Amino acid sequence: MNMARAITFFSISIVLAVQPAFAEFDQSRTDLYLQQLYTQSNVEKLERLSIQRRVEYFSGLFLGRPYLGGALGEGAQSAFDNDPLYRFDAFDCTTFVETVTALSLSRSDLDFKKNMNAIRYSGGRVSLLSRNHFTSADWNPNVEKIGILKDVTADIGKTEVTSLETLIDKRAWYEKQAASMVLTEGNRDAKIGAILTKTQILVPQLSQLNFLSKEIMTTKPELLKSFPKAGVINIVRKNWKVKDAIGTDLDISHQGVFFERDGEIIFRHASFKKSSQFVVEVPLLEYVKNNFNDQTFAGVNVLSFAEGL
Repeated sequence: MNMARAITFFSISIVLAVQPAFAEFDQSRTDLYLQQLYTQSNVEKLERLSIQRRVEYFSGLFLGRPYLGGALGEGAQSAFDNDPLYRFDAFDCTTFVETVTALSLSRSDLDFKKNMNAIRYSGGRVSLLSRNHFTSADWNPNVEKIGILKDVTADIGKTEVTSLETLIDKRAWYEKQAASMVLTEGNRDAKIGAILTKTQILVPQLSQLNFLSKEIMTTKPELLKSFPKAGVINIVRKNWKVKDAIGTDLDISHQGVFFERDGEIIFRHASFKKSSQFVVEVPLLEYVKNNFNDQTFAGVNVLSFAEGL
């Protein structure tokens, strides 16, 4: 029996089937949930909301949902990672951002699927090797290229902005990760070999990233007044010693969405900390202060939804 609930949002009531908390994945129930989000009645109500309110609304649907690393893959027919292309019962930090972004920009279930593929994959081509694995080197440039989000960190920080250069060695990363990427049964060694062969041509790539330092964020909190009304936050790391473990240096460790509410920037994200492995919300400034003493935490990179959306 399908359960339903009504969500009232800015005097707009939207009825949808309840997606159960993390359990065995059910594609049919997930598809039903998506279809009910975009009934004609619901779409008419959602269209009255600004992008700010849509991000707040859709991200709020998933508060409390559990964290699940590697929550999405390339679907049931994938040769490598057959985790679903989309789901709503559990998230990691990036799949949460991708899901909320796609939902907020869509007007139908088919629109959502198209947007998810455009966000997650270079050229929208669904493949493990075209997935935007690296936030600064792949994900950020991709969402800017397709006109969904724009890096506005320098616009906010102006003379206070800081830059970071990091050498991303994708080939070495694939060499370390190839075995764990193959989740399907049969011909495992051949599949691992195929990944390694196809990624041998990759060369190290220099990532250049702007960020607002944690020091600036806490000493000049007025910068938050210059934030856009909604967007994506990337958590920036400096001197993060992960190369031996994963094959490459990295500059971004975490993502979440944000929106302005009552004059405050609210950060919603799929937390992977042991004490809170689920989707949570916290004022962004509070998040920065809570993590200030983490020596590798450098600050935040800010993306805004493109003008006019």
